[in-house]
Amino acid sequence: MRRHVGTAVILALLVGTAIAFAETERLKLQPTPIEASFVQSNFSPACSCTQNRAEIRLRLHRADRATVQIRDASGRAVRLLVDGKRLPRGLTRLEWNGRNGAGTRAPDGLYRVDVQLARPDRTFRLPQAITLDTVAPTARLVSFTRRVHAVLYVNGMRRLVTHSQLRVAKLQWRPARRGRYRLQLAGLDLAGNLGPRSRVFIVRVRGSA
Repeated sequence: MRRHVGTAVILALLVGTAIAFAETERLKLQPTPIEASFVQSNFSPACSCTQNRAEIRLRLHRADRATVQIRDASGRAVRLLVDGKRLPRGLTRLEWNGRNGAGTRAPDGLYRVDVQLARPDRTFRLPQAITLDTVAPTARLVSFTRRVHAVLYVNGMRRLVTHSQLRVAKLQWRPARRGRYRLQLAGLDLAGNLGPRSRVFIVRVRGSA
């Protein structure tokens, strides 16, 4: 009798293991609920530019009810962007203006996006982080205080931006004619903050441009 009981227990364990394995394999074959995502890595709600809001894009495999939250580096909820709303299959675009649930601006720092879906009853943390940065860079004639783009002003008018991720970049400015030009530099960081201009330095072009 004891031998039969032991055999039944072993068979039950084997069957349970087989069922768990089959369920795991079935879940692996199911498409991922979030097919793709994009989170704007840097933004500044303080700048008067196109980067004053963080863009978030989700592509769902199928329509589902979702809750989307912004959380700070310690995991605390900062802003509820979507509250149990049914999102369609395919692409959904969201924006965060850098403010918390009370309407005040969140402090500078690193933030993450959590997406809770009802159908799988799971919360997914998007892999890309958001850096909220409202501090403008400072510029000097020969260097910058951190990794930024260089902006060149000619006679008070903005002319060129390096648009380079390198620490050293060249501004290829060609004057249209001979004359005296007032040049200034400024730093534009990845979040869109434009720093103050450097002192004016004078360039005289004597030959043909």
